[in-house]
Amino acid sequence: MPKKILVLHTGGTISMQADASGAVVTSSDNPMNHVSNPLEGIQVHSLDFFNLPSPHIKPKHMLALYQKIKEEAANYDGVVITHGTDTLEETAYFLDTMEVPHMPIVLTGAMRSSNELGSDGVYNYLSALRVASDDRAADKGVLVVMNDEIHAAKYVTKTHTTNVGTFQTPTHGPLGLITKREILYFKTAEPRVRFDLDHIQGLVPIISAYAGMTDELIDML
Repeated sequence: MPKKILVLHTGGTISMQADASGAVVTSSDNPMNHVSNPLEGIQVHSLDFFNLPSPHIKPKHMLALYQKIKEEAANYDGVVITHGTDTLEETAYFLDTMEVPHMPIVLTGAMRSSNELGSDGVYNYLSALRVASDDRAADKGVLVVMNDEIHAAKYVTKTHTTNVGTFQTPTHGPLGLITKREILYFKTAEPRVRFDLDHIQGLVPIISAYAGMTDELIDML
């Protein structure tokens, strides 16, 4: 029986195209919706859930993703979320703190738009589908799949603005690797304390502290 994977597209470079001037712009026609599925045993149902550049993703959008995953969990074997890379790690971390269903949940994105030379979107997308269809991924928390690597949402971070290998886990390296024929896991993320939220409100400012700073920002807040 094929694995049924729900794909939630949210926008970002993976769904964008470069225009004549070289600027990467939002497109109403998501190129990921035109990717043929060469993967055996995987049935994909995709939904254009958002179409936002990742700096526009806010906690309310993350909460909507969580609620959609809960709503559809009984109908699918895994979930893939395509996402812009600037806030991908934050959405992944948010979902990893929620009472998500016991199933593979994978986020992926691209550093190069679909019509740029060396575009990585399709490959990352297909890699994410492979991981989301792997039963072993269900016990590892929310995952980020980019550039043949599988990272835990709790620790992964974007380290470079253009490099396709930007997503890294400085603390202990990736949980696993993706090869042409198999998926290899080396680690398992520790259990998480999880929450079931139905709304988010309030503002929590974050101030970077540095040597020689004064108290104007704190006083202003």
